Amino acid sequence: MPTTTLTEQIKILVELQKIDGEAYRLKKERDAQPSLQKELEGGFEKKKKGLKAAEEELKTAQLRQKEREIELQTKEDKTKKLQGQLYQLKSNKEYSAMEFEIKGLKADQSVLEEEILKILDTVEEVRGRVAREKESLAQEEKKFKTELDELTKKTQELTAEIAASDEKRKSYTPNIDPKLLSQYEKILKGREGIAIVPVMGNACGGCHLGLPPQTVHEIRLQEKLMVCESCARILYWPL
Repeated sequence: MPTTTLTEQIKILVELQKIDGEAYRLKKERDAQPSLQKELEGGFEKKKKGLKAAEEELKTAQLRQKEREIELQTKEDKTKKLQGQLYQLKSNKEYSAMEFEIKGLKADQSVLEEEILKILDTVEEVRGRVAREKESLAQEEKKFKTELDELTKKTQELTAEIAASDEKRKSYTPNIDPKLLSQYEKILKGREGIAIVPVMGNACGGCHLGLPPQTVHEIRLQEKLMVCESCARILYWPL
């Protein structure tokens, strides 16, 4: 049965508040875990994108290299073919025209060879970057899995602590008047886990609003339940 005097009821509420305040903190921390996990996953996905971008860049450079090599081979083949036909020509005009074409092809080949060399440098640079990204990602994956396991473990620990807190509060609630308990729990829900606060320096210990002397006097008497006019929390005089 609930204790009859208000003083005893307040004492029980103060003890209950300690449990509920801690439970509120634990629940807030537990509820933040999914966001932390999402942030963790987002960071890891970002690093995976870095590797993917480097691999795509390598693929593009290698494709460009292949295209230029094919183009170079085509020009080399054509040059050889023309050179084979050069001495079969009968007129100087035809000889000069073909010789000019061969020189043009060789000039193109020279440009392509330089471009291929530059592309090869790019390929090697990007290949090195891909290797570094893979190594970095492998380390990040280990770190990610470790941190993910820690988050899961932390969530389980918090859930267990909350359950223990819920069990502990059951030893207090039967001794509180149902109406008072209902009022307390309503305030608790609306005031971030703090429903009953002491008077501190003649002010509310919750919102710190200064209290009139008469109100402070009535709180000290504890003959009736007093609440803060600003934050609606239950007020009590600390012993």
